[in-house]
Amino acid sequence: MKKFILINSVFLLTSFVSQAQTAYISTVGSGNGYSETSPASINQLNNLLADPLIDKVELQPGLYKQTDALYLSNGDHPVEVVGSQRATFTSNFNYYSGSNSGIVIARSNITFKNISFLNTRHCFRIKSNNVNNITLEDITANNTMSCVEIDYNATKVISDISINNLTSLGYYKAGIRINGTNTSNISITNSVFDGLTSSRDLERSCYISGISIAGLAKDILIDKVSIANNIGGIENCGSYQQGDGIMINTGTSNIVIKNTVISNSKDADLDIKGENVTLENITSTSGKEARYNFKLWNNNFTCTDCYISSANSSAIQAINAQVTFVNSTFKINEDTHLCDIRNYDIDDATVDFKSSKFSYYGDLTFQPHQLSECE
Repeated sequence: MKKFILINSVFLLTSFVSQAQTAYISTVGSGNGYSETSPASINQLNNLLADPLIDKVELQPGLYKQTDALYLSNGDHPVEVVGSQRATFTSNFNYYSGSNSGIVIARSNITFKNISFLNTRHCFRIKSNNVNNITLEDITANNTMSCVEIDYNATKVISDISINNLTSLGYYKAGIRINGTNTSNISITNSVFDGLTSSRDLERSCYISGISIAGLAKDILIDKVSIANNIGGIENCGSYQQGDGIMINTGTSNIVIKNTVISNSKDADLDIKGENVTLENITSTSGKEARYNFKLWNNNFTCTDCYISSANSSAIQAINAQVTFVNSTFKINEDTHLCDIRNYDIDDATVDFKSSKFSYYGDLTFQPHQLSECE
């Protein structure tokens, strides 16, 4: 009897594994998608996702032209959507105008790999749907509004989002925008974001940023990321030109930023108002456009093992914030301003340096007179 049960169990397992299959989609597909020789149209992707036996969908190489976003809501079983060689979604989006385009994720347990986006409004967008266990891997984007966006008015539970090896160039608003009132457990790793200062003023939002985190988003990791050239627009944008490498708004919490390089942000490489933000091994190289390296607001911050090439206005602006740099190095010169301390409601802003050094033309023993600005 035990032998029969064992044999039967093995048979059922073998049967289940054999049933799992790959579906196929091509740019000219008109088949049912269940064989490589009969690929389906991209418009059939949502229908294929409803089949629980499909664990992988292969997008064959080519340009997938869009006039509207692709909405994916069917199914809940784990499935991968993978570009063979390089599958590219393309549309007519041009910085601030053009068709709605990209992929709207409205289901859980789905992975996207090896896909490109060119002139699409988004790469991936999550609206107000319960969504979890999403992986975005090996994604490239050129000329989007925001490659990855979680909507500002999202109220449903959005969690466990992994973004790895994403490259987003020439975005209008941001490489990634994270919002929502129940958004948590998001990781952004091994990724590159470049706002491309060569673009014209009209091609950049007033408040451009490499990564923007707002709403009540929490439990977010940013690791091994490079961010550059976030210079906000000028026309109809007010007298104070904006643009941040990483912008974290009030209401957000539990964010770790480490092993990250940020440069040439008009306002600040890091503009942080969130609570419980950890900063480790940050390199802020400023740049010819940069106003501040750090703008830190209303909370306690510690930056450990950080390297700062001081920006044009000041390295640190502390607004009712208590800031400590540990084992960090500041590159300075005669004209460098280290600290811009501002107190609005109460007099509690401080900046302290522990086991940190100041590089004055390579001299790491130098003690700058600008330290008095930080007292």
